[in-house]
Amino acid sequence: MTTKTISPINNTQLSKRGERSYRVVLVHPSTGVNWSGGSEIVAIELTRRLSSYFEVELLSGADCGPFSHPIPCIPRSHAYHAVRHPLVARLMGKFSTPEIVVEHLTSFFPCLLHLLRHPADLIFPHNDYGGLAMAACVRALTGTPILFTEHNSSNAEGKCLQRNLRFRPDHLVVLDEATAAFAHNLKPTQRTSVIPNGVNLERFTPKGTAINLDLPKPIALCVASLSRKNHKRVELAIQAVASLSEVSLCICGDGPDRAYFQALGDQLLGSHRFAIRTFPHDQMPEVYRSADVFTLPSINEPFGLVYLEAMASGLPVVATDDEMRRYLVGESGILCDVTNMDIYTTAIKDALSGDWSQRARQNAARFSWDAIALRYRDLILEMILQSKKKVSLSTH
Repeated sequence: MTTKTISPINNTQLSKRGERSYRVVLVHPSTGVNWSGGSEIVAIELTRRLSSYFEVELLSGADCGPFSHPIPCIPRSHAYHAVRHPLVARLMGKFSTPEIVVEHLTSFFPCLLHLLRHPADLIFPHNDYGGLAMAACVRALTGTPILFTEHNSSNAEGKCLQRNLRFRPDHLVVLDEATAAFAHNLKPTQRTSVIPNGVNLERFTPKGTAINLDLPKPIALCVASLSRKNHKRVELAIQAVASLSEVSLCICGDGPDRAYFQALGDQLLGSHRFAIRTFPHDQMPEVYRSADVFTLPSINEPFGLVYLEAMASGLPVVATDDEMRRYLVGESGILCDVTNMDIYTTAIKDALSGDWSQRARQNAARFSWDAIALRYRDLILEMILQSKKKVSLSTH
């Protein structure tokens, strides 16, 4: 059986070679460039916390803190428009997300060479198959173990997970039990642990300053990338809030179809009740504190850090009724059939009529990054110690 519970590591094991003796390298070439993606935020939060226990480095696309090491590459957000130029699009047409392919290709050798020059005790890629392929090459040359978190869960019929398992990570982390069971069916010998993503409870809190969104209260907030081709279904949120004449909607995000959503919001709500805003990630706690309810009607959401951030900020959540949202939101909001406008609109109205702050905050506390980072710490140390033991046995 592959899914396991990691036994807590004691402080003696951590201090055998000094507190930060083991070197752990996380990889995500989009960090420091894209501050709205879930996997980027996970990589940064884990880097910050794991640095208390290991020598940690994050191979990033741009500077994002004292532990990051920017590498030369073309991050996905920089490549987005270039790969959609008519001349380039013909060459990249078979790829559904060509900008990510560009990021993977341009970051592969810089990351590989850096890890060969500065060896790690464990490699922890967060940029999907590109990072896994690079880490697998390093492992073939040096034997360095690979820890990998599947951020896509079992979406798209598990195609991403099935592809990533071909790189044989030494340990796989998934976000929920359903994905763990799916991974076990695909590859029964794969060592797997269930560790959810987290939220920074010190940053995302109901207490503190807010931002003037220049919209009449109450305000519904939706945080999402703006593309008609993704799974966020932002248009449903616009339609639902449009039926509530006393409620405004602020969408926080950007993307290729921003103009489309701006026009739809202006048409259905009017510019006085609708706005699309973009904020740096450091300001997002203030943005959540400026709203009265959070809604994101996405389908097949692999996890959804924005739900945790909203609840930690004391906001009720109105979202799709599915297994993942039941796990995350629980009794901290209203889950419903968001494709039924009457039901969705009523849910937003009911969420605005109650006091959810304490309940939402308590629920978010289940996903504190501090507690989740400890689980990763124990897993990483166990993997490193096992790897060292194997090397020792092979040399005797």
